[in-house]
Amino acid sequence: MLTGIVRFGALLALASGLGACASITAGTTQTVAVDTNPQKAAECKLSNEKGSWSVPRTPGSTTVTKAYGPLSVTCSSADGHAGQTTVESTTAGAAFGNIIAGGIIGAAVDMSSGAAYTYPAQVLVPMQPSQPLRTEVPATGVPTS
Repeated sequence: MLTGIVRFGALLALASGLGACASITAGTTQTVAVDTNPQKAAECKLSNEKGSWSVPRTPGSTTVTKAYGPLSVTCSSADGHAGQTTVESTTAGAAFGNIIAGGIIGAAVDMSSGAAYTYPAQVLVPMQPSQPLRTEVPATGVPTS
C-alpha cells in the first residue's frame, strides 16, 4: 500500500514538473493570422530574431518561431498600397509555472528557445497608398526628375 502511494506521488511530481515547462506545453512556434485594412490581397513578410516567414495573400496566416523580441510585419499590394506594423512578444503563462516548478534551468531553456513568449494571434496591418513620384516642372515646361 505504501509503495503504491509513493509511486503515485512520484508520478504526480513528474507530471506537474513537465506540465510547467513552456516548451512542452506551448511549443516554440505559433500561428499568426495577418489581415490588411483597407486593402486586401496583400503579400506580407513577417520577421523576428529567429527568422522570416510570408503570407502570400491577406487575409492569411503562417507559423512563426516565437522569440523575445518584436515581430515585424511588412505588407504590399499589387495596386501600390503598403503598410508595416510591429507587435511585441509577451511572456506566456506557462513560463511562470516553469520558474516555480522547473527552476532556473527550465526557465533558461524556455527563454532561449522562444517557448516562454507569445505573439498576438491576429495582426492587423494598416495600408496606405504609396506616395506618387513627384516631377517638378520648371518655367520652361520641360519636366525634370
